[in-house]
Amino acid sequence: MEDRITFLQDSSRLLPPAGIERREGALELVVLHSNPRLTARALKAALKLAEGFQAAVTLVAVHVLPYPSPLECQEGLRQCLEAELTAVARAARTPVRARLVFARDREQTYLRLLPNESLAVIGTRDRWWRTREERLARKLAANGHSVAVIKVK
Repeated sequence: MEDRITFLQDSSRLLPPAGIERREGALELVVLHSNPRLTARALKAALKLAEGFQAAVTLVAVHVLPYPSPLECQEGLRQCLEAELTAVARAARTPVRARLVFARDREQTYLRLLPNESLAVIGTRDRWWRTREERLARKLAANGHSVAVIKVK
């Protein structure tokens, strides 16, 4: 069964403002990590979207730590999350950069981390209600980012 792809973007970014030229170069794809299965499917869809383009793919995971714990997390947790990201990145047949960030607020961290003019790709389960990943995608799109939501059955 094929995954469904939904694109969300800020319509004001479709055309560059007068007098400003778009830079030529690599397409930046940022795959947002939610869980290994969904991220692997989102990465596969992102690589399919990037076929024929010179694309740089980055896998980004934001792990939220509660306020009492320090942001310098325990070594075991960091190693477990790095192993999870590495396993997903190795499944791709092209080079993928992986980035792990510890933060207090997931949405604000993604908003701060995503570069301008990049395409964010996020996987979610296909549900009739709005999932956590879909809410994040809508918030990113409302703040000017282009987002592709991969709905996995």
